[in-house]
Amino acid sequence: MRDYELVVVFKPTFTEAELKEKLEQVKNFITSNGGKIYNIIDWGRRELAYPIQKFNTAYYYIINYRTDNNQLPPKLEYHLRINEDIIRFLNFRVKTKSEKSINK
Repeated sequence: MRDYELVVVFKPTFTEAELKEKLEQVKNFITSNGGKIYNIIDWGRRELAYPIQKFNTAYYYIINYRTDNNQLPPKLEYHLRINEDIIRFLNFRVKTKSEKSINK
């Protein structure tokens, strides 16, 4: 199993209900493709460092997941890239403690 961290930045124009629905879509994509979500952090609405698509604020979420499916991260990135509701994302692999000790 490999651990990944996904940071998703949603447009600030959504209501709370719409935002939960959009987040649920991302979560469903991960779980339906063999991923297991073990942590979600809601950073809330934050000021952007620079305007993106004429927005100065956005909603941030951090999703930690693990998977055996090595095709999930590229599929997820493609899915997020074509989703117009997401203005930025960052998906990267997180090394576990056991992997860090092996690499020393």
